[in-house]
Amino acid sequence: MNLDPVKKLMYEQDFTAAEKLLQKGLKTEKDKFMIFYFLGLVHFELRNLDKSIQFFEKSLNLRPNNISVYIKLAVLYQTMGDTESSKNNYLKSIELDSNQIRSYYGLYQLKPKLLKDEYYDKIRDISLHAKENSTDLAISKFLLSKFEIIKKNLKKELALLQDAHETIFNANLQYNRESDFYYKKIMQKFHNKIEYLNLDNSDKQKYTKPIFIIGLPRTGSTLIESIISTANNNYLSFGESSFFHMGILEQIKKKNLFNNENYFSVNNIELNLKELKEYLYKRYSQFSSSDNENEKEIIDKSLDNFFNIETILKVFPNAKIINSTRNIYDNIIAIYEKLLAKLSWAHTIKDILDYIDIYLRIMDYYKKKYPQNIITISLESLNNDKYKETKKIFEFCDLNWNEEIFEFHKRDNLYIKTSSNVQLRTGIQSYDYNKYKRYYSLFENYKKNYDWLKN
Repeated sequence: MNLDPVKKLMYEQDFTAAEKLLQKGLKTEKDKFMIFYFLGLVHFELRNLDKSIQFFEKSLNLRPNNISVYIKLAVLYQTMGDTESSKNNYLKSIELDSNQIRSYYGLYQLKPKLLKDEYYDKIRDISLHAKENSTDLAISKFLLSKFEIIKKNLKKELALLQDAHETIFNANLQYNRESDFYYKKIMQKFHNKIEYLNLDNSDKQKYTKPIFIIGLPRTGSTLIESIISTANNNYLSFGESSFFHMGILEQIKKKNLFNNENYFSVNNIELNLKELKEYLYKRYSQFSSSDNENEKEIIDKSLDNFFNIETILKVFPNAKIINSTRNIYDNIIAIYEKLLAKLSWAHTIKDILDYIDIYLRIMDYYKKKYPQNIITISLESLNNDKYKETKKIFEFCDLNWNEEIFEFHKRDNLYIKTSSNVQLRTGIQSYDYNKYKRYYSLFENYKKNYDWLKN
């Protein structure tokens, strides 16, 4: 079976259409391994985790030593909070091939202590033999930097971390350059210069009280999402869906704005609102298995939707937008000390600062324009005064508050794909003001360029 159409649909996040193609393949293909494997991927994205496990296990029945399946199962169990099953699948993949750097990385994400000293020589060996500008090389450098934390060798830690970021950026160079251009050029210039076509508010709104959580990574956004979804079963949580960006890109790519010449000659962009609504409704609705799907509301935690606030409020006039923040110094380091491979702007301190500068200016604009739709919640306040801050959130979103929300980490259906997965499963903890202080000297050379960094 030609899987290219399936991959294209998955990239476009049309998972139900991808599933239909795969189900057709099951009836015609003799070798069903890849079909089972991709059905596992599709159901993972649709959060049908039991089905996802079943399809991955079916693929393993056909190829019992397939390392990719073990790693996918490890990630799936990690998302579910089943640490033991996740660890066992990572260890199984290492048993099959000790050069599987992504398995060591998975163990580290699961629990840093699982990155045992005995793995150091193997990871170093992988780094010496990995291809230049490859993801494997980047991950090995990243993991080696973590060993230096134990040795308290800050200089070597930062050197390895810098190498890891540079390598992961170059590993997907074209994508990262286009992504940088999209965020730093197109969206920064046009976020408030959009002409909306087919602006018809007479249509019945499918979602009347949607909640959007925006901001920077590592600011407690997943904590806020988990608390709200625990309190109200009427909300479906979509995590970092990127549906708005994908829907907007679908339309503006026709203008070829990624061509520098076209970018400078265009003063505004047009969005067909009816077309965008149809795109969004189709994406959001595919995740619901409820008979009363039309009665469900949505929580979307695509953090970079701060670029899309104007468009969000055109599509959903009653949307509530929660801007999650934290101490800016801690935020910068919390981003940089992770290897957020899919974020093109997160691989140098300078690029992170530039992105934050754009974010702060855009948020200042929209908080003044739509004060009734936007609330800002800091991670420090949420950690240290959870009653006050959660009540503030719930009042803003017009939701009923109760103390059961603080038991969110005990949920069987807590689904977390972000790097805060393990941390959140211990509940709300006091804010650690000293965690990143050893890195603050990194900002000294930049303070003159950013007023907000001087505070």
